[in-house]
Amino acid sequence: MFGRTILTISLSIMCLTSSSQEVEPLLFADTSILEVELLYNFDELKRDYDSDPNYHYAKLRYKNIWGGMAKIDVEIKTRGIFRRNPKNCSQPPLWLRFNSKDIRNTPFEGLGKMKLVLQCYDRLNYDQLLLKEFLAYKIYSIVSSYNYKVRIARITQTDRITNNKIVMYVFFIEPAEMMAIRLKGRLDDRKNIHPNACNKSITTRMAIFQYMIGHTDWSIKAQHNITLIEPTDAAPPIPIPFDFDFSGIVDAPYALPAEHLPIKSVAERHFNGYCRSFEEFKVEIDYFNSKKEEIINCIESFYLIDAKNRSKLIDYINEFYDIINDDRKVKREFIEGCRTD
Repeated sequence: MFGRTILTISLSIMCLTSSSQEVEPLLFADTSILEVELLYNFDELKRDYDSDPNYHYAKLRYKNIWGGMAKIDVEIKTRGIFRRNPKNCSQPPLWLRFNSKDIRNTPFEGLGKMKLVLQCYDRLNYDQLLLKEFLAYKIYSIVSSYNYKVRIARITQTDRITNNKIVMYVFFIEPAEMMAIRLKGRLDDRKNIHPNACNKSITTRMAIFQYMIGHTDWSIKAQHNITLIEPTDAAPPIPIPFDFDFSGIVDAPYALPAEHLPIKSVAERHFNGYCRSFEEFKVEIDYFNSKKEEIINCIESFYLIDAKNRSKLIDYINEFYDIINDDRKVKREFIEGCRTD
């Protein structure tokens, strides 16, 4: 089931190293693989997958700084839309909710409620999909400082009733409220904010990144797979992307593009951003060119993804660079293909 040897290595390499000077939660300040165990009733949780699931009792065990295992009480519930449905995934993503008193002096200190992303299935190669989605977050942190922090972990899920165990890679996502504070802003929950009312440069860069990884499953107006933050200096809102499992860079077997799009596979790129002048696009293209080496090094050095998949990822990113460095293709993809609604 877990078909690859787990390397007890620190992931503080290339893009996985945190270069931020900002104050960040302890959990996300470290880039090593966090070893954790989650004990809960498997059946009780997975039967509760409707639109308003309940929290369920669990225990979280983690390796402390002395190498021993410590444990804290937590509450967990299923989340998401597609992956929460057991017809689509056997391992739904989760919400974790902590009691603030229980997490003092732990890696989880300051985290009240947090997202945990799991593999869709505990099958061979689904670990690679999870790791590629994690990598998408790390690549975005290279091209934009306005991002979600993530932390990779190896989790052992243990059924409190049967003692059955499932071992897999997962990753934690920084809570939105903490992300907004770290970026000196506050959450903006308003819907129907037009993308052109957001920070123009950051929004354009974000849209080009989404094109780079082949991701169309996002909307600023609906705040679908986008969090908006409002800077405290009253500057325009800033979009922060998340949830990349329907992207071409991940290329999950369950992922399909929306029916209204002129593509048949998520691996095909389609620009979902709004119109800008050729000169404005060229400014961002020059910026992406300046980050190419760092992005490629990030992929090459992420050894948890196997060599075959890393090679495919590099080819996919190089295809993006071939497009943006051909003015004719830039005109076709960005100028003629941009949104005006």
